[in-house]
Amino acid sequence: MEAVLSIGYIALFVFVIHKSAFFRIEGIPVWWLKAAFLVKIIFAILLGVIYSKYYTDRLTADTFKFFDDSKILYDLAFEHPLWFLQAIFGINDQASYLMPYYDTMHNWFNKVVLFNDYRFQIRLNALMRFISLGYYHVHAVFYCFLSFVGLTALLKLFVKALPELRRVLFAGVFFIPSVLFWGSGLLKDSLILFATGMALYFLNRLIQERKSATIFGALFFLLFLMMIKFHNFILLLPLFAAYLITSVYRKKTLLIFVSIVSVYYLILINLNLIMPGFGLMELLSNKQAEFVDLANDYHANSTIAINYLAPSEWNAIVNTPQALLHSFFRPYPFESKNLFILLAGFENLFLDS
Repeated sequence: MEAVLSIGYIALFVFVIHKSAFFRIEGIPVWWLKAAFLVKIIFAILLGVIYSKYYTDRLTADTFKFFDDSKILYDLAFEHPLWFLQAIFGINDQASYLMPYYDTMHNWFNKVVLFNDYRFQIRLNALMRFISLGYYHVHAVFYCFLSFVGLTALLKLFVKALPELRRVLFAGVFFIPSVLFWGSGLLKDSLILFATGMALYFLNRLIQERKSATIFGALFFLLFLMMIKFHNFILLLPLFAAYLITSVYRKKTLLIFVSIVSVYYLILINLNLIMPGFGLMELLSNKQAEFVDLANDYHANSTIAINYLAPSEWNAIVNTPQALLHSFFRPYPFESKNLFILLAGFENLFLDS
């Protein structure tokens, strides 16, 4: 039944790609897009198989842990429908009668720095179970399609800016190995690609046609991004604002970008003056500690040693060279501990060369 449902939804999404005007890009045949989607489906299935066969602890696997927790919330819909709606929409969701269900989940409560985005994924998967019948690969197909929609939106914007490079852009958007693997399966990365691409797409449309639908679309996907990955939203917000402003006022573009980003981060750095404990440096330091604790708790094999980030501006400046080095060049191929790190190392080598 899982295979039948998965194939049925894949066929439906291929049909949508074939028919929808959204997937029409000048110079890019629609069959290329359908082929790219099917390649992503293969990698979505591959990710599930790898985690099923080689990383068998479902409690520590991102692709399974929110999916598994969502069953507890989904079952609540049939036991106490009103309680289910409270948990889904966050209305009086701290009621004592809901706590036993939350405590049964492994990821409802986490070490929150500012905003718990784990719950959104559990809620989303719980709602998806009504149309997936609880099959993992059906969820993976939906995540894969959402990722594909977001990447298509980015491709449309890139092609609009650089039409002479449309084929190179098509390959770069859909077939960078790390994006193809991590951005196709049942992971939050797929949803981040979806939300980021569609937010930019609607912001671009808002510039061209100031209609209520485009305003609603832009706000909806910005909110979606905030719910799925809060710190991505915080980091991208000033860039979205600068993009919107410079698309209307096309003079001194660089100055506008630098000014908006600088003022924004100066406000974040000094936010602790208004909200003690919530300045940018405190949040970054706490987030680093959260990730280090997570890696240690689960004995992660993909860790890279980093300097301790103290909650001070000077310490962040001192650590910036190391952060840039790690972001653009690590891991190196020769320091691989497993196949995934080796592949990531060769990808970095290729992209940086």
